[in-house]
Amino acid sequence: MAKKGELSKTARASLAQRDDTNFMTSRVCEKCGEPIMLKELQPVKVFGQGMQYFHKDHFKVS
Repeated sequence: MAKKGELSKTARASLAQRDDTNFMTSRVCEKCGEPIMLKELQPVKVFGQGMQYFHKDHFKVS
């Protein structure tokens, strides 16, 4: 079992896989309208609208 503040074994494996693969997703950035590569994908849950997708550098929390 993972200790407090650590990722589980499954989550660590998932992150390792994500670093190895970088491909064009079918998602389009809400801000600029361009397709998003997997490493740049930032999914955001918007209440009442569902999921929206941004490039990581386009989505800034203030």
